[in-house]
Amino acid sequence: MNNNPTPADRRKYVRISKNFIFDYFDLSRPSEKFPASQIKNISLGGLCIVTEKPFPPGALLGIEIKTPFFSGLSSFEGRVLESHERIHGIVYETRIQFQNLTPDAETVLKQAIHFFERNESDER
Repeated sequence: MNNNPTPADRRKYVRISKNFIFDYFDLSRPSEKFPASQIKNISLGGLCIVTEKPFPPGALLGIEIKTPFFSGLSSFEGRVLESHERIHGIVYETRIQFQNLTPDAETVLKQAIHFFERNESDER
């Protein structure tokens, strides 16, 4: 019998893999925004995005996401856990842990995750 949990079993939050339109920026330079090509996954704890440059662990980023649940932008702050190079000098996969979620931001995340999680299970 294998008692070792899989990575999915160890996760605190459910992750969904859906694309959203969003921008991100270093909170120390908020006027310099970067468009992102995709969100690999998102959960109540954070997200994994594709970025055009690496960020050092601990860097604070702002993320502005358009979701089908709000007509405007939903804003989040997060701390970079790590950036892995995927294509040399061009594409990085950056893991971010959310910080200081406002009640509104948490509600938007919960609604989006619940909606897409339900739809993903219907497709199986």
